[in-house]
Amino acid sequence: MTSVRLITRPDRPEASGIEQRLRTALDDSDIAVSGAGEPFDIVIAIGGDGTVLEAAAEAMAAGVPVCGVNVGKVGYLAEFKENEIDDLVSAIAADRYDLAPHSVVHVESGDVSAVAVNDVVVEKVVSQRIIEVAVAVNGRPLATYRTDGIIVASPLGSTAYSLSAGGPVVDPSLDALILTPIAPHSLLTRPVVLAPDAVVTIAIEIERPARINVDGRELCLVQPGGIVTVQRGPTNVEFLSLGRHPFPQAVRDQFGLDHA
Repeated sequence: MTSVRLITRPDRPEASGIEQRLRTALDDSDIAVSGAGEPFDIVIAIGGDGTVLEAAAEAMAAGVPVCGVNVGKVGYLAEFKENEIDDLVSAIAADRYDLAPHSVVHVESGDVSAVAVNDVVVEKVVSQRIIEVAVAVNGRPLATYRTDGIIVASPLGSTAYSLSAGGPVVDPSLDALILTPIAPHSLLTRPVVLAPDAVVTIAIEIERPARINVDGRELCLVQPGGIVTVQRGPTNVEFLSLGRHPFPQAVRDQFGLDHA
């Protein structure tokens, strides 16, 4: 029997209602909902993109696909709407769905490492003080930035923090790394799209620490002189899809272009 793990945003009352609808539909289709510590075949997030990121990390660790049912505002990672729950459950019951693999980003500094679905950010700790970082790609110097921070994003994460910092919108089916400086005081101010096998090293040059954030959550501090290494993750995250929201439509939905 197929087993599903549900992850729900706890502070949204409407998410609880959607979860109950989903549980009923799963039960009617003889699909089990796994409890804590029990194995599962699929992870379904109920919430926004933040909830999907949490669910995706759990899905990657278990080697299973993930999908999201969106709650409230338009979500880029949460493909399914509330009125598509029955279709989603029917597809799972019939084992008729697509798996869309997406590359992720791996970061390492000292003995600390992590994987990000959206992005890794090396940023200043003190709000009034910029940091200075020397960025190299595959061992060759690229640029030294005096900046609020550096974002290294996956294509899936190109519409998150990277976009707000001036980065490009990248089709998530591509395999690449997007390097975007945040408010740079440097000659090279534009984002750079790198090959999927690129290894990015970020050296903290100025006498103040920096912070590494992974998908919006703090990982660790890096002291002056420290090195951060960012590259494509060793595995993909797989999203369960019914192919109803291809990339152009997902972009139009996220930015409200249908209503412009």
